[in-house]
Amino acid sequence: MIRIAPAVDEPRHWLMGSAFYAQRDPLKWIPRWAEKYGDVYTIGSPIGSAMVVASPELARQVLADRYAHYIEKGRSYAVLRILMGNGLVTSSGEFWRGQRKLTQPAFHRRRLDAIFAMMVRRSRAMAERLSKADQALDIAPVFSQLTLEIISEAMFSTDVESEASKVGGYIHILNETALRMLRQPWRFFMPRRFPTPFTKTEFNARASMDAIVHNIIERRRKGGEDHDDLLSMFLSACDEETGKGMSNEQLRDEVMTMFVAGHETTANAMCWLLHLVATHPEIEAKLMAEIDAAGDALDTGSLAAFPYTRQVVEESLRMFPTIWSVGRRCVKEDELGGYHVRPGTTLLIPIFHFHWGEKWWSEPRKFDPDRFLPDRKPSPEIYFPFGAGPRTCIGNQFALQELVIMTVCFLKQLRLRPVEGFPVEPDALITLRPKWGMKLKPEPRW
Repeated sequence: MIRIAPAVDEPRHWLMGSAFYAQRDPLKWIPRWAEKYGDVYTIGSPIGSAMVVASPELARQVLADRYAHYIEKGRSYAVLRILMGNGLVTSSGEFWRGQRKLTQPAFHRRRLDAIFAMMVRRSRAMAERLSKADQALDIAPVFSQLTLEIISEAMFSTDVESEASKVGGYIHILNETALRMLRQPWRFFMPRRFPTPFTKTEFNARASMDAIVHNIIERRRKGGEDHDDLLSMFLSACDEETGKGMSNEQLRDEVMTMFVAGHETTANAMCWLLHLVATHPEIEAKLMAEIDAAGDALDTGSLAAFPYTRQVVEESLRMFPTIWSVGRRCVKEDELGGYHVRPGTTLLIPIFHFHWGEKWWSEPRKFDPDRFLPDRKPSPEIYFPFGAGPRTCIGNQFALQELVIMTVCFLKQLRLRPVEGFPVEPDALITLRPKWGMKLKPEPRW
């Protein structure tokens, strides 16, 4: 007999239902409800319910084994469309399949090798500037700027150099708009063009960003030369069957997707990594010893000299997965753990829950990079910081390479010390970010 998944009955907000608490503090309530209700349960709100999948096996069913039943993104991705348009992260169905096929070659190993030196150059320059700081500072904007510089040059080569600060400002405005909607869900019911100071700022930022991107696209189309960057790859990509490439609108949406997904998540990941290293001196010492032993050379051939650095990166992504959850929408009737799933059902896969669960990890809140030794690699069912299945983040190798490079470049030049009394608290919004920023004290090593 197929059953209906249990619904959360407490706590419940008088208007917004249990979704009010899930939205305010998902890191607290989702695991608690899993203990009470089991592997599958539903969260209710006036605009509909969401089914939470709290079992690794069932999450794999949704994301991989039966992904065709859940190929569409969940309702929450409407917020991300404010930032990204209808790009790889937010699109669904056949359109997504086509875009994934067109963009995949841009992230092949050869392309990552081509931008390696640029990542090193940018990271070393920012580490040099940070080493001159004479007091504690919030490193969140530092890494937001650095990752923006890296994705800008990877995407546009030198075309956007003069516009980089403007692009960062526009993305910040659009990001704050999306965060405001997450914090104040009633804004979903307002017309998108309802005249307020906030919407005016948002639409001005969007128009300005679109103008920059479209101007660069038009210049490239007219010039016709290969700049050996991501945009050149996107412009030259075409469907093997139809011979069609991307329209300007599709290009714009994929560019915005790469900008937002390629800098917000990685910047937050570096904040968490450096916080963990700064508060674990024995791990810091081992990490710096590996970095120092490798010398000054840092190229694609020397990455093998940093196995412990890679372990630190992977463990920090376990403890603080910046992509803390993923959403899906059922398109074909299914069954999960004996519970009926109707077409149209929104599902939430809480990645952090699998990364932190005592069912699957020994001392899950302990920072232990040795979990990722070659003979101890965790199952991909309980560790998937970039998602899983066919919709795994297309830029996962780009991000891992970038995180290793930044870790090596920064810790080669400086130590970062924790600031006593500064609150460090994760905030699960679009990404898992430090709620109050991440204040650390840089100390030059040499």
